[in-house]
Amino acid sequence: MIDPETWFTLYALARTGAMHRRRLLTTRQLGQLLGVSQQTASRRVTHCVEMGYLSRIHTANGTTVELTEKGRNELLQVLTGLEVAITPTVEEIVIQGQVMDGLGEGAYYVEVYSSRFKEALGFSPFPGTLNVRVADEESQKAVGRMKDSPPLVVKGFNLDGRTFGDVICYRVKINEKAEGAIVIAQRTHHSQDTLEVIAPVNLRKKLNLGSNDTVVLRFVPLHLAT
Repeated sequence: MIDPETWFTLYALARTGAMHRRRLLTTRQLGQLLGVSQQTASRRVTHCVEMGYLSRIHTANGTTVELTEKGRNELLQVLTGLEVAITPTVEEIVIQGQVMDGLGEGAYYVEVYSSRFKEALGFSPFPGTLNVRVADEESQKAVGRMKDSPPLVVKGFNLDGRTFGDVICYRVKINEKAEGAIVIAQRTHHSQDTLEVIAPVNLRKKLNLGSNDTVVLRFVPLHLAT
């Protein structure tokens, strides 16, 4: 991993504009920029050049420097690490409920939206939904927190004279054994305490689920979804 002195040198030079073009700097300016002596600044720049992070040309008026592709990539890795460190840890959202028998309409709507689900979620859903009734208060609160998180949105469309509304999708893991998504249609006949779950497999068969069996849905935030 790049050492702190080196990445700070690259960072300071990048702030002058050397990230994408050559910048002319005297040794005095380099020292002021890095907050060290001129000799130390020159040594640090030389180290960055030797490591392939900087391109340097000496001129009569000073030294021109520019970050190389390797140097830019190193700074971008530091940026990524900082973003991960700064971003608050999202409280795990776990929803528990019981399997409910549906009315058989889920298969039709999943099939109508199938290509759009595949584009948004990356999988072709099994034609049908797993209906999960959320009963306990903690799980109802968890559903509220999930709905406060950024969703995937499948846009509505018109087909054969009918209007099909937007569908909100939240990725979940089902009983830690299958991946899928909670789908919330703009128009639904289900009550607020019932969730519809789609997956690339028949969840009842894969997880050996029957009516009133307990199901655990663990929400997967967008930045962790694959």
